Amino acid sequence: MARDSMVCLIGLLRMKVNDSDFSIWSDDELQNYLDMHRIYLFREPLIYDPGLRIYQSRYGMLEADVTIWDSELLGAMEIVNSNYASNLLDGTFIFANAQYGTYYLEAKSYNIHNAIAECLEQLAMDQNRAKTWNRGSVTFNHYDLMAMAQYHRNLSGSRSTSLLRVYDRK
Repeated sequence: MARDSMVCLIGLLRMKVNDSDFSIWSDDELQNYLDMHRIYLFREPLIYDPGLRIYQSRYGMLEADVTIWDSELLGAMEIVNSNYASNLLDGTFIFANAQYGTYYLEAKSYNIHNAIAECLEQLAMDQNRAKTWNRGSVTFNHYDLMAMAQYHRNLSGSRSTSLLRVYDRK
């Protein structure tokens, strides 16, 4: 069963691959495709805009189990998530009150375009599923699906791997 913290990302991926009727992929399959393109962020310094009370990550497409810390050092205090609203798709955290200082993010970020490419490549290799992926009067052959997958690989930018990012401590 897919993780609860992945519901938003799985829903977005399902919409992007046009499987709203759940006829092609299960939530577990989509989660696996997302997990193939996950990076871990460990104490990433957030960018702060004091006028708007917004902290911004350089990464988006975050899983829902994020943690914000007030220091990059061990023993730091966790910032309670009731103190801010978040948009996990673009990595934005908005605080109700003015904040001072740097905050640090621990999270998992996913490359949605690579996950879309995985779905399309899987369809290209499984013609029975590809026939089920009915798009009205439009049909796609193996080469069409691979071309669409390559398009999304090109949009993905740098490749996400399962590396742990550790930022320099000052």
